[in-house]
Amino acid sequence: MNNMNTLFLAEDQPSAYALAELGFTNPFGSERIDLEKQILGQRYTPAFHIWVITPTHQGFSPNLIPLANVGESLIASAQTRIEQGYRPTDKEWQLYGDVALYVLYYRYEGHFYKVVTDDEISRTEMPFYARFLTDWRQLFANTPLVQQQQFIAEHMFALLFQIRRAFHFIFRAILGTSSAASALRMAVWESIFSHDMRRYQRSLYQRIHEVSTLILGESGTGKELVASAIGLARYIPFSTKTKTPRFESDYLVDFQAVHLAALPLTLLESELFGHRKGSFTGATGDRVGYLETTHQAQTVFLDEIGELPAEVQVKLLRVLQGRQFQRVGDNNSRTFYGKIISATHRDLAAAIEAGKFRSDLYYRLCSDIIRTPSLADQLADNKEELYHLVTLVTGKIVNADIANDIAKEAHTWISQHLPNYAWRGNMRELEQCVRSIIIHGSYQPNIVKTNLNCRQQFAHAVSEGQLDNDTLLGRYYALVYAQTGSYEATAQRLGTNWRTVKSNMDIAFLEQLKKV
Repeated sequence: MNNMNTLFLAEDQPSAYALAELGFTNPFGSERIDLEKQILGQRYTPAFHIWVITPTHQGFSPNLIPLANVGESLIASAQTRIEQGYRPTDKEWQLYGDVALYVLYYRYEGHFYKVVTDDEISRTEMPFYARFLTDWRQLFANTPLVQQQQFIAEHMFALLFQIRRAFHFIFRAILGTSSAASALRMAVWESIFSHDMRRYQRSLYQRIHEVSTLILGESGTGKELVASAIGLARYIPFSTKTKTPRFESDYLVDFQAVHLAALPLTLLESELFGHRKGSFTGATGDRVGYLETTHQAQTVFLDEIGELPAEVQVKLLRVLQGRQFQRVGDNNSRTFYGKIISATHRDLAAAIEAGKFRSDLYYRLCSDIIRTPSLADQLADNKEELYHLVTLVTGKIVNADIANDIAKEAHTWISQHLPNYAWRGNMRELEQCVRSIIIHGSYQPNIVKTNLNCRQQFAHAVSEGQLDNDTLLGRYYALVYAQTGSYEATAQRLGTNWRTVKSNMDIAFLEQLKKV
């Protein structure tokens, strides 16, 4: 290939294409590593096989600086060619733009990181934007790329800050070296940017908030951490129209979590939709609900969506269908501008079958489903995972000077006394286990009888008074049905009708009974 007929030198072309691709690749996948090796060749320094926090690896990759240097060299070479009169093709300009975007990100990655990690720094005003704008002009101002939306300075600044936040919150929230944990990090990244980040950069960022996210997983698997990672990494426009250039909102304020199971029905509607003064006893003033948002960057996280009463499900469905709702006691329609994230540990398919959850609501919630793996799944995938997780948990609980010794003590005790433990409480239980070992030198998992079958667990839960009315009734119907084999016979034994049995029976529990 004649070097005079290309923007990048022939020997640099593979690196340019690989670096351009690297900038749009999911950082938590293996493709990133393959691209880094391709770009750096013998200069590549072997690092951890996935980007993850471990006891000996806190996140910094030794390859980042060499990769950024390659990008700077490629851009300098391309700009020299342009100054010499070379006229790039449209395809070459796009390649140049992708490489320049990568370069620009790593020039300001440290500034963005400081904003995210330093509480004393404003999360809306960015004093370094003036310097960023100077660099942007040096890279893009004299190119035809400025005619494209994705290369406008304000949009690029907003996108790069979003990328830095997304990496930070996913990386810090989702722990584990197992393939299940790695897949979860990748899924959360895609939930924020989609699988096609170039398309996101061009246009999708304006509409992706309309896609609802549903997080499914057992209790204690970090569903709220996943939700917050997504909510804190939403796209926020950057405006230069104000006296001081600034982001239009604060990402910490934009994320609101609502724990539905903790709210009584009398307050639930008011909390979600708001109310007018005098709409019910105690409504002494107007109230703004969580869903009364003002812009697209806002996120409402509905935790334990499976507990939502039927009458509220109907109203939430309207929000998801038409993005409209009304305050309690008000006829005026209001618009929901933000994104809905929901989560549950319940089997929604069984709840739909039992008539407790609306199928139309489910299909509005499930366009983006993320499943959080159980701790047992993670441990089964990697024998070293327990030590990694115990060490990370210990580091959060005690000071650094004693963390390593305690982690070794906890790991040794667990390995000796609970080698095949099921960890029904998942990461939450592991944290409590470590705390118990710190205090008592041991852990007694005596709350949840994991060695009992489902019949015995049900009997234990009843004797301890641990079940609410709906769960108690649903499981008891299932227990009798497992013996009689029909709705009619179950109803006859219990002195009710078959429709009541069918509508209230816990289908998921019945399936467990069949396996005993």
